[in-house]
Amino acid sequence: MTEFRMRGCASAILATCLVCGLFRTQSVQAEWSALTEAKVLYTDNVFELSSARRLSLAEDPSQPSLVPLKKPSDVVWEPSIDLRHRSRPTALGDTELSIKAQGFIFTDNTLFNHGNYRIQVKQALDQDTSVLVRYRYIPNLFLGPNEERRLGLRLPAEERVTSHIWRLQLERRLTQSVTATLVGRYGLRRFNDIFAERDTMFWTAGSQLEWAVRPWLSLAAAYLYERGLADGREQVQFRDDVSYRQHFASIGVTAWVNPALSFTVGYAYRQKIFTSEIVGDSNRGVVDTTHQGSAELRYELTPAVAVTLGFQRSQRSSNVGARDFFNANISLGVQYRF
Repeated sequence: MTEFRMRGCASAILATCLVCGLFRTQSVQAEWSALTEAKVLYTDNVFELSSARRLSLAEDPSQPSLVPLKKPSDVVWEPSIDLRHRSRPTALGDTELSIKAQGFIFTDNTLFNHGNYRIQVKQALDQDTSVLVRYRYIPNLFLGPNEERRLGLRLPAEERVTSHIWRLQLERRLTQSVTATLVGRYGLRRFNDIFAERDTMFWTAGSQLEWAVRPWLSLAAAYLYERGLADGREQVQFRDDVSYRQHFASIGVTAWVNPALSFTVGYAYRQKIFTSEIVGDSNRGVVDTTHQGSAELRYELTPAVAVTLGFQRSQRSSNVGARDFFNANISLGVQYRF
């Protein structure tokens, strides 16, 4: 298992290096840009915020979360900066390097403070086709208090996870109004030592279709299938196998009222089926289903400055009642491009 993981990591890193090597061409023109954003959010459930914010094809729709009895609310600050370097022309086409850092700073529940970092390269292959390679890193994310299994005493302990995720994406414009995207992901989740049996390797495959119905209206639909394999499936003494199969689907509609004002609504569905076959494991036979609706209003004050107002509502149901939850998030943000 360890050898397989190391080979998987090495293959993913090697693929990234090979692709990046192709990008080393003689660029005759290059430019830098940056997109900065500051958001303030109100959430009624701090345990679900980070998972809810990443429930989309472009983010991490399988991030684990806990469902404790108490669900405190909080005000959360979400600053981010996305630095981009575009060079053109190259032998293959335009090349764009993007480096993004994003923070989540909780006002009262500071244990949940964390960062989300990614680096990606997008390479145009021709006028209608591009390939994207991405690495995402989310270190030491606090999930909440949980009962450990490794010592056999069910003692309370902090559960934390670090995620490493590699992504390969191929985008192709099929017609003037339709664009198709193929997505593949490989990831590792590393938990703190007391929950090490939950260390998980996962892979994801799926696609997205975008359709510009009118100049003022666009639609997007996506589907992802994911398989996660945890160390716990081979460590039966802990009776804590969090291996799973997951189906994720989403649809979204964006409408422009005028060139400056747009409105986006979306719906996301996630079904996570735990595959443990260990007798006595509380994960055995568990199926969680999450529905999430979202809406965002965006207004461009100038070509460089925009403000956003967003809302998310998530509901998870399960065949284990204690795993049900509701979560609502409201956000107000300002974006500045330079």
